Amino acid sequence: MALKGPCPALLLLLVLLPAWLALSRRETRHEKFHRQHVDFPKTRAPDARRYCNLLMPRRNLTADACKPTNTFIHARPDKVDGICSSGGTPSTENYYDSNAPFELTTCRLAGGTQRPPCNYRGRTSTQQIRVACVGGLPVHYKTQL
Repeated sequence: MALKGPCPALLLLLVLLPAWLALSRRETRHEKFHRQHVDFPKTRAPDARRYCNLLMPRRNLTADACKPTNTFIHARPDKVDGICSSGGTPSTENYYDSNAPFELTTCRLAGGTQRPPCNYRGRTSTQQIRVACVGGLPVHYKTQL
């Protein structure tokens, strides 16, 4: 049963417009940092290897090629953002070192090809971290200290 009149076209426009707007807007460097590095609350997985093999594709880090290494920070986004202000200490250039340690999961490509499907091994730790800040917000994960 097909709908008649101008309503179907209007309905289609109302359904597709929000999706088109979302796709046409590029994510900021800060949003990309959060997508790639912040996982709070931590996604449940039986072990670090399975965690990495779940999160890396979920966060779009394996679409074209397998990202060799990536670290996920398991803390509230505002705590991570705070490294660029009172929660961190300036290091060199625009880098800040966290004053407090964070729970981390580091995912490393486990040999083989850098083409998907990707296979990762994972390691959990609790360490201070260094991030690059622009405009008072983190935009790049540098390293754990």
